[in-house]
Amino acid sequence: MAGRGRGGADSRCPACGHRLLVQWVGRTAALQARVGLPSPDEPRPYGPARAASTPHHLVWCLPRPRHGPLRLRWTHPGHPPDCPHQHLLDHQCTTEPTTLF
Repeated sequence: MAGRGRGGADSRCPACGHRLLVQWVGRTAALQARVGLPSPDEPRPYGPARAASTPHHLVWCLPRPRHGPLRLRWTHPGHPPDCPHQHLLDHQCTTEPTTLF
């Protein structure tokens, strides 16, 4: 049986074509996160992302290491408000998917 990879996978949304980072986050109760992947120099502060979040629309912290894969982190009530990393919301596609039938 093949093990689950720890790194993220770059993919695209099938409906809108937006570039996504898809990754399992967590060790015990893991969630599969799908976030839009912005350019590394685009600022994404925590405050506005937290204000736009809902209980079903989570915020993820994305450190950009010099070496190694991208790894999303959970945000929580104690997450530092001045965290320097990018903060991303779950991808919510507004484009209607096309069907084959």
